[in-house]
Amino acid sequence: MLPVTLVGMIPAPTLYKARGVPTKQAVCAICVERTRGRTSAVRYGYGVTVWLCAAHASPEFQTQRSGRDLVLTLQRLWQAHGCLTSARRRALSAHLSACTARARRPRPGSYSWPDLRAEAERRFAAGAAPHEVARALRRPAPGCPGRLPSGRTVRRWHAQGRWRFAAAGPRGQPASGARFDTIQSR
Repeated sequence: MLPVTLVGMIPAPTLYKARGVPTKQAVCAICVERTRGRTSAVRYGYGVTVWLCAAHASPEFQTQRSGRDLVLTLQRLWQAHGCLTSARRRALSAHLSACTARARRPRPGSYSWPDLRAEAERRFAAGAAPHEVARALRRPAPGCPGRLPSGRTVRRWHAQGRWRFAAAGPRGQPASGARFDTIQSR
């Protein structure tokens, strides 16, 4: 049987005598023979370090599609090379978790002002009326960029009366000397 040669067959890529590939540094783990420019070591934890070019080491690529592009690419490369170890799996899982973890959203309304609410409750416990507390708290603090709670929010804090049970006795009984205001209906 005679060997068959294909006319115009493209040779398989190799790093041997590859042109334009850096020779004094590691090649990019993803680009391999197409690596251009400098590469840098990127550490993923669990003892896993990967050399990547500037494009693949960029935060944009690292977090692209919630990190799935990088994770799938490295996973398939390591699987094809037979070196997908448990440490590498853990590093990829950790990277994926870090990219998909949602940032905590800002706390809504009065929950974003715990110190201010504590001050209001201290004043309510001392016997201050809700409109007095609202007026005192609505004065903007110097350099404070946030919106302060509305008068309605301060009245709601007063109506909830959390300070009444702060030093509660047994079975949720109000603390001795706690002052109870009656709410007048209109």
